[in-house]
Amino acid sequence: MAGFMTREQMLQILREHLPELRTRFGVRRLALYGSFARGTPSEHSDVDLIVELEAPLGLRFVELAEELECLLGRRIDLATVETYRRSWQDPRRRHIAESIERDLCYVE
Repeated sequence: MAGFMTREQMLQILREHLPELRTRFGVRRLALYGSFARGTPSEHSDVDLIVELEAPLGLRFVELAEELECLLGRRIDLATVETYRRSWQDPRRRHIAESIERDLCYVE
């Protein structure tokens, strides 16, 4: 895995920028999941993140995703907590929510 940022390195970068993300975008919480959270990324892996926001961002959600991509130097798959919670209620998607739940690493 030479050349890949570790989970700890990603969390540290996000931790350092969380105050600014809170101010600019109203980010309440941010969590890493997926291959980077598990420590199993490939060279083509994107970074999976879940964000909880104070209020919907509308088109600024794209700006938040782009900001996170710049910070981490990788493509980002950004989902909201609401989308994640809806997955628990849909029997066809519950397995996805369960997998995410196992991986979650909160930025604190």
